[in-house]
Amino acid sequence: MTSGRTFEPAYRAVIFDLDETLIDSRPAWRYTLEETLMSVANRRIDARPLVEEYHRRPWRDSLAIVLDDGEERHRAEELCIRIEGRSAMKRLLVFDGTGMALDDIRAARIEIGAISRLPHAVALKQTQATGVDRFLTVLSATPEGEEWEVGTRASECLSYFGREAEGCVFVGAEARDIESARGMGLV
Repeated sequence: MTSGRTFEPAYRAVIFDLDETLIDSRPAWRYTLEETLMSVANRRIDARPLVEEYHRRPWRDSLAIVLDDGEERHRAEELCIRIEGRSAMKRLLVFDGTGMALDDIRAARIEIGAISRLPHAVALKQTQATGVDRFLTVLSATPEGEEWEVGTRASECLSYFGREAEGCVFVGAEARDIESARGMGLV
């Protein structure tokens, strides 16, 4: 159901940073770390204080804070990856108002793309688990082993849309990513 607002869009496509503007993965990250520590070290912690600083870092960085033993850290990292890809999906949230906003954008016949730092299989599972997938025209995830680069991911969306950057909007949360998008002509 749309909000009933009508407008003539100035842009025909919008590209969202999936990980920063559509899906809130912090509760899933917290759950993953807490469950992993319980399984590997038989220790309960409240990972809330670590979320903001560490939820976008590799698991090894977070685990180095809470586990001293190298073997435990290795086992914990493997378990984090497994939990993150399975049971933690249930803990993903969509930011408030996202569904209604995406519905309005789609109702205006504006194409919607999303870019992600995650590998395609994980990003796709996240969009499906949260229902965001039904709004997307294209999802451009970062291939395994490649560095996150807004320009590369956004270019893939633009190519799929068949549009120039100047006719599209980028919605991101990090200043560096927004500047990179502007540098390629996205608004």
